[in-house]
Amino acid sequence: MDRFFNPDSPLYRFLSRLGDLILLNILFILTSIPVITIGASLSALLSVTIKGVRREDSYIARSYFSALKENFCKATILWLLLAAVWLILGIDVFILAKGIGFFVFFGGVCGVIWLLITVYALALQARFENSIRNTIFNSLVAGMRFLPQTIGILGILMFCPVLMIFLAVFSPTLLGWFCSLFLFIGFSGIAWCSSFLYRKVFDQMQEIEQNSHN
Repeated sequence: MDRFFNPDSPLYRFLSRLGDLILLNILFILTSIPVITIGASLSALLSVTIKGVRREDSYIARSYFSALKENFCKATILWLLLAAVWLILGIDVFILAKGIGFFVFFGGVCGVIWLLITVYALALQARFENSIRNTIFNSLVAGMRFLPQTIGILGILMFCPVLMIFLAVFSPTLLGWFCSLFLFIGFSGIAWCSSFLYRKVFDQMQEIEQNSHN
């Protein structure tokens, strides 16, 4: 029995990590209720999960609120900017450009570019200190330069919404169970899985920057 409660045992580490993710998920949901704080909450969530996959763990709640406070202003501005541009692109494609092929195409190209930026912006803000302009530029560069990881992150981000649509069509009962589970570990689980790819990208970005200075 003692081996199961040994801090070095696989079961203990799994349960400890599961508890951390549940706590993170609750903190994220609570701090996102005002809506305007979603960007800062996402940045704090990614800050903690990226540190976790790098084994730089510390006290979860303390790390989360520390990152929330540290990144609040810039992350909030980034979140509002990202949302505003998506709103403009949506209006352009679905309302103003209805039936006009050129504007639909233009909106689609801008949408792809902004999607690459969206994937990395808040994660970069969580990991590096930079200006908002440089964060947006670096997000676009990372999205294009590390395309396989970008596709992987998008796949992780889209998995749950696609699964929810599938369950809504074929099994509403299972959808209810899945949504209940998602409330406990959904957001933090997605952030945790994507953080492995973010870590790989950020490590390569730091290596490239270091080599450029040598």
